[in-house]
Amino acid sequence: MTEARPASAPRPQDEISSRVILAGRNLSIQLCVLIKTARIHDVGNIAFQGPLTNFIETVDQMWTAEKDFKLQAVGDFLYLGQHRLRVDASSYPSYQFLIDEFRVRDLSGFSFAGKLTPPEVKKFVRLFLDVDVKAADPFEEFSTALTKLSVQRIIPIRTVVPQHGMVSQEEVRDSRKAAKRSFYRAIESARTVMLSARDHRPVDLRKAKRAVQGIVDLILDEEFSLIGLTAIKNHDEYTFQHCVNVSILSIALGQRLGLSKKLLGELGVAAMLHDLGKASIPPWVLNKPGKLTQEEWKLMLDHPIQGVKMIARMRGLNELALRSMIVAYEHHINYDRSGYPSLKGHMEQCLFSKIVAIADCFDAMTAHRAYRKTPFPPFAALHQIISQNQEKFDPLLLKAFINTVGMYPAGTVVLLDTNEIAVVTTHNAHDIFRPKVQVVADKDRKPVQGGAAIDLSTREEESGAYAVTIVSALDPDEYGINIADVLN
Repeated sequence: MTEARPASAPRPQDEISSRVILAGRNLSIQLCVLIKTARIHDVGNIAFQGPLTNFIETVDQMWTAEKDFKLQAVGDFLYLGQHRLRVDASSYPSYQFLIDEFRVRDLSGFSFAGKLTPPEVKKFVRLFLDVDVKAADPFEEFSTALTKLSVQRIIPIRTVVPQHGMVSQEEVRDSRKAAKRSFYRAIESARTVMLSARDHRPVDLRKAKRAVQGIVDLILDEEFSLIGLTAIKNHDEYTFQHCVNVSILSIALGQRLGLSKKLLGELGVAAMLHDLGKASIPPWVLNKPGKLTQEEWKLMLDHPIQGVKMIARMRGLNELALRSMIVAYEHHINYDRSGYPSLKGHMEQCLFSKIVAIADCFDAMTAHRAYRKTPFPPFAALHQIISQNQEKFDPLLLKAFINTVGMYPAGTVVLLDTNEIAVVTTHNAHDIFRPKVQVVADKDRKPVQGGAAIDLSTREEESGAYAVTIVSALDPDEYGINIADVLN
């Protein structure tokens, strides 16, 4: 009779996956250190010997356990074989460094076909750093050089980039339809939760959890359609839409960090409830166009604590409710502890609170508010956060957020080098500077209905140069462009 395995015990396959992922993490960090050290010191320098030895030992141990393994970047993630490497605050800089270094060399990664020797690794690192990344085919240059110097056990893998060209309008419409259904369902759920809290009625989290799960499923499948919808601002629905926008942006950032589906669901609910305490503030204070009085500002400063109290009154306190209470309390504290309420001792914001704080700030800056005449365009808001407010946010998470929304976030109006005007519709996972756009005005600045959808990462077949490039970001109001008409 087979002995029953306790429900809490890890399955053998899970144990194997965990070991592989841990080994891949170690390999990635060692490779990152090796390359960075070689940039500072010659490979013959004594300072290079430690990273060299560690890298060789790591590869040897892994090759002994599993022959011909591969370390590859797929999109914005690293994989060891079929296993995606989980990202955390300590590993993110190394992962992102490797992904960026691979990308400029048209590399997907490397296959390791045997135990390595110091002379072979030294040749490999020299050639890796000497590649002309501006060459017509940097991968071919690097691969040929490795072959000439008999580096045979570190095999480069070329990046396979799909040739998108013009994006099918039908594909764009179908993707947006699915995203819009989940988006507006989530807004309705946020409205129900907020109004129930305001009217002191029991708050049912089940509807919010279902709505958030729909968001998680869409983001895991095709995150950028939903992110694009967060750029549509409805002044009348601001409070409810803001909750949903922050939830979407937080889930997308959490997905970029490698959080599990369960944690993404919990993060999404906590993000949706982050401003629940504002339900206790009179509308005339929330929507006041002028400066708040001391008493009114005291009400605003108190909303994190009121949010904790409202969540605490929900039926059946569980782990999700506790996480949501922490986020409601902490999301205005700031990374440098300059915000409110004050934290005592050496405590710092939890990961969820740090994520929600970034999403909350970005969405609030891009929205119409009673106290602000004009909102920041998405591009300007992101650069304002980077240049003037970055001390308020965890720097590693802020970098991950930029990689999530791109340097030209959805809703940004841009001038193309074709002299056409376009609106950014979706971020490009492979290049934060080359999103997908839709043309809204021709070369003569005449409005275009149903303009071409263009993937700016597309290259010309003969020259290899990018077909279309962004020249600058523009103010939508100056050109009379309604972002909602394009994204909706």
